[in-house]
Amino acid sequence: MTPKVRIYLNQKLDLNLNLVLDKEDTHYLKTVMRLKSEDNILLFNSLDGEFLCSILKFVKHQTHIKIMSKTKNNIQKNKISLIFSIIKTSKLDFLIQKCTEIGVKEFIPIISDKSVIRDINSKRIEKIIKESCEQSNQLFLPKLSSIEKFEKKIKSLEDNAIIFFADINSSDKKIDNKILRKDQITYLLIGPEGDWSLKEREILKNMKNCVPFSLSENILRSETAAIVGLALLKFQIN
Repeated sequence: MTPKVRIYLNQKLDLNLNLVLDKEDTHYLKTVMRLKSEDNILLFNSLDGEFLCSILKFVKHQTHIKIMSKTKNNIQKNKISLIFSIIKTSKLDFLIQKCTEIGVKEFIPIISDKSVIRDINSKRIEKIIKESCEQSNQLFLPKLSSIEKFEKKIKSLEDNAIIFFADINSSDKKIDNKILRKDQITYLLIGPEGDWSLKEREILKNMKNCVPFSLSENILRSETAAIVGLALLKFQIN
């Protein structure tokens, strides 16, 4: 039976290595999941794949483990990066969790003209990303970029990238499959709940690689739009 417990570990993983897990992971394994010596867990690190490991022993606030075999190879499936205007913490937590579960390459928070929230708790978000990856059976942790202002970030994107702009004003209900390629650098752009300013819309309108499309006839909250848009693009690209 495949172990249900998966742990992300930010260090080199290889066969027959003996490793030590820290206090936080030990608490989760021992107290929350109630595992014991000789129980098995899975480890991954966004680089070497996934490995089956055996718990050797618990020593105070540490867990000693041994890597036994490799269960999955290193294959990066997440190809879409999410550019989003910062929203309130409770909604942001939900956005991060669900988009990580669906599979996103990178989270890129921006400040737009109508952004009310202008900062995030990076450590909190990284913890949510880690836990969501462990839970959703993924091998890669999405990167969390530093906050940038809308115009600076948009103009810094690669010329050969495609930016799918979730636009409530767009009449285009479908994405042209001809522009969707697995090797394409792809971004999904989600705006603030107060919508983009006229200046920001003009910038997007003048970008040749920006593709506006409508997610729904209904008005969606930012976190809902991010989840729906990501799921739609990921399904079509994969």
